[in-house]
Amino acid sequence: MLRPCLLALLVVALVGCTPSLPVEDSSKWPPAEQALASAVTAMGKLKSLREQFSTRTTRDDEPYLSVEVERAYVAPDRRYEKVNGRSLAETVAGETVYVGTRFFRRAGESGWQELTGMESFVWPSNEYTFTGIRNVAYEGPGEADGRTARIVRFSHEGSVEAKNSGWQFETRLWLDPQSGYFLRRETRGVREDLDLVNRRTIVLRHEGTWTYQSHNGSIAVTEPAIAPAGE
Repeated sequence: MLRPCLLALLVVALVGCTPSLPVEDSSKWPPAEQALASAVTAMGKLKSLREQFSTRTTRDDEPYLSVEVERAYVAPDRRYEKVNGRSLAETVAGETVYVGTRFFRRAGESGWQELTGMESFVWPSNEYTFTGIRNVAYEGPGEADGRTARIVRFSHEGSVEAKNSGWQFETRLWLDPQSGYFLRRETRGVREDLDLVNRRTIVLRHEGTWTYQSHNGSIAVTEPAIAPAGE
């Protein structure tokens, strides 16, 4: 058995050998508003990306909806998505694939089916834009997936286009210092609705975490094999 003093020295030695990320001089960073705008522009020019996120919504502080999603994108019109969602009424698990106007889905481990009459999917489009941005500021340096980052925080609003109108959000973004790409995102939001039946105000709260990887990486999203009729 190691003596306490020897064990303490060993711990110090191991910590001292752990590589640390370089510390940037924040005085040389561009203004926070400029960094955020440049990051949004950079994300809007991506050719491919992998994204994971999980969100949770409560209704009067009671669980209401939770979602975990994995996505892969290839510009200009391809997306693979795997979803696990839980609401008060049901639990849903499945996968979808968009290839232009063609849309495929399957529930659980069932076979793939193609749905017709779908609108054309386009990416990145406005996927990484924010509405009503205000109070943009640096929080400081950070780390995301072992990479140095600059953390920007700001307030913004939901929109009809994003299907979250009426929400007020607070977001933190981890930005890559060289490319400006999003590396990580944390968002909290609140919205008040009126319960007409019980004549009272309902408070919805939302929180989510996103991670972004393989920016412009080698990613393939292809049409899945369709299951024979009856399967």
